[in-house]
Amino acid sequence: MDLCVFGVDDGYAEAIIRGLRASFLTEAQYQQMKNCASIPELKSFLEETDYQNCLQADNPQIPTSILRQRLKKKLADEFEYIEAQSTGTLTKYLFHLRCRFMIDNVVNMIEGLKNKIDIEILLSNIDPLGWFPEIKNIKVLEGDDYSSLYRDVLIDTPIGVYFMKFLEESIENLHENRTLNDIQNLFREMKPEYIRTSLKKMWLEDFYLFCEQELMPTSQEVLLELLKFEADFKTIQVIYNSIGNRDLNTAAKIITTRKQLCPTIGNLYPDCEKMYLQAMTLDTLREAVKGCDNYRDLLKDAPDPLKREEFNVQTKTLDDIMYDDECRRYALAFDGQGSYGVFYSYLKLKEQEIRNIIWLAEMISRKLAKNHPGWKKIIIPFSHLGK
Repeated sequence: MDLCVFGVDDGYAEAIIRGLRASFLTEAQYQQMKNCASIPELKSFLEETDYQNCLQADNPQIPTSILRQRLKKKLADEFEYIEAQSTGTLTKYLFHLRCRFMIDNVVNMIEGLKNKIDIEILLSNIDPLGWFPEIKNIKVLEGDDYSSLYRDVLIDTPIGVYFMKFLEESIENLHENRTLNDIQNLFREMKPEYIRTSLKKMWLEDFYLFCEQELMPTSQEVLLELLKFEADFKTIQVIYNSIGNRDLNTAAKIITTRKQLCPTIGNLYPDCEKMYLQAMTLDTLREAVKGCDNYRDLLKDAPDPLKREEFNVQTKTLDDIMYDDECRRYALAFDGQGSYGVFYSYLKLKEQEIRNIIWLAEMISRKLAKNHPGWKKIIIPFSHLGK
């Protein structure tokens, strides 16, 4: 019954996604890109792929910033077409996928405004997947009052529920005798990456709950496993990045901050929470996660965060290791039929492909030698499976 209902309601949209699956660049095509000697040559190569129509009108010496915009706009157009074919639960599901990009756009706007960047420049650089009309209303209020920005402006956006929750939790963490000035200073000094991580944690937990309560069993099975891994990935990132962090100068502050930023879903939570919150070295982090999935093996080759000043382009970072495993899992989601997992996986893997193209474009524009280790720092979607 599950597959029959899916086929009637969402089968056409799934067929579109499975057709788009064939548009991913192959390993052979990546090798051809690496052999390009200039940006015009790279652009010419991409015009022979599925990216043809989105690049034809541009100058051969296309800047990487414009190239990124063109590739993202193409992905957004594909996503909008799929949305137009959706109904009911799938429409709500696809909206949840957009919310992640909306969070990035808003945080980037806040960061840009804090740095006195012109709002028109910021608007021209937003990710089209996260566009919503109210984003044009975001501006710095009198006296850089960011708490009012969150409360009065962002609450009316599609992701307002996350900002309101973030505002409430942040104020609760202040001392009891807090003043309006204390609240304004808190948000004025808060780092954008902290805001981004907090909001994405809330979004991930909310999205997980939606999948758990609203989707049919086949979709649940695929997506809940993907989201559990994503939650674990974010938890490991938070712990790893806070090891040796000089901004968190006491053990109590480290644990409090970690607890605020780590998702309360996933395979690690709650059984491993006490151990990973208290992990102050890479070895203790490995020990904390050893009982879950293959996380200890993934962390085996991660560089020591206490020696991060020694990291260079040759270093295989924790993010490199985890993203590689994440891409493998997303690719496997295409094996099953009748699941919403393919929509999420397609989006995530296309994002990775765009990152790959931009990375290679940067390498080409800098005219780095072909034996430079940076050429290997890409993760090719579906390469684990054969395309």
